[in-house]
Amino acid sequence: MKPLVYYCRWHDASLRLRGRDETAVWGHLVYKANTDEAWMQEFRYVLKTRQIILKTEEGEETFQLDEMGTVQSKS
Repeated sequence: MKPLVYYCRWHDASLRLRGRDETAVWGHLVYKANTDEAWMQEFRYVLKTRQIILKTEEGEETFQLDEMGTVQSKS
């Protein structure tokens, strides 16, 4: 889960976990937390493959993260 925590740091987001099982964690990324402009984005993070799936207005975006939480590719 360390890559997910680093991803949040690189994107100035707070992590709010809502659930976890053997394969993944899910919840919300909170941007500009503790301000009037705060907004959340729903996510699912696959532990084994280090993929983060972000829900957007258009559907979903999947990003492959490296061990330091930087995006390696977009699916």
